[in-house]
Amino acid sequence: MNFNYSRPFLKILPFVILIFVSLGCQTMETVESTKIPQAEITQNYVVTATRQNTRIAAYFNQGTWGKSVDLDAPSKIEYNGGELPQSSATFLRGTVYEINLNGAQTTHRFVYTNGDGKIFRNEMSFEPLDISVSEINVSRSQETKIGLSRRVGKDETITISLESEETRPASGNSNAAPKISKPDAPEYDLVLNNELDENRSAIILKPKNLKTFVTGKAVLRVEVSREFALQQQNPAGGKMRWSYSSAAAAIVTN
Repeated sequence: MNFNYSRPFLKILPFVILIFVSLGCQTMETVESTKIPQAEITQNYVVTATRQNTRIAAYFNQGTWGKSVDLDAPSKIEYNGGELPQSSATFLRGTVYEINLNGAQTTHRFVYTNGDGKIFRNEMSFEPLDISVSEINVSRSQETKIGLSRRVGKDETITISLESEETRPASGNSNAAPKISKPDAPEYDLVLNNELDENRSAIILKPKNLKTFVTGKAVLRVEVSREFALQQQNPAGGKMRWSYSSAAAAIVTN
């Protein structure tokens, strides 16, 4: 960055940080649903699943970036026919309604009743997407094609990550830490988006992305997700999102 152009930004940087911190703190504050206009309450539903378990969470806020809302009677949130319990773990999250279920649950129905007795029904469903094999040989010198259990939808986002299980040095390169300045520094983490074949039913790992990845044992993870608008909502809005993750053991070779 040209330092002359960066000076104005540096002057306002503390204010930018303060705004983001203030917004984060505000969403952790809680207000009772009976003390605010019902039309200001946003609904947000998140489903996070694997083959082993599924987490369902519902969040309510006063506006998009407002305070977390605690639903007081007659307000309530029901999930698949039963009332969704409020979580006791609210530190840094505000008020959350959540439940953990065994297995990959694919159909989700949310019924929210606000303080005026108005009912909002929203539902979503998805098909799991798994890696077709339990162990994969990945070559750094040629393309590796890995089949998926189904096609990835055009409206879905897929993230592919490869993480080495080899012992990494203290300065090991990763996507979560600053990169080593050397261009040939070994990589222990790799994240890719939409590296799919033309039918969107297989992953293609390309040599150009793997040339500095360390050889040996690794784990390949795939997450597919979709986010979309609510079917029934207050004027304040909200959204729904689901994600599904799967993993397989990998051996990276030259």
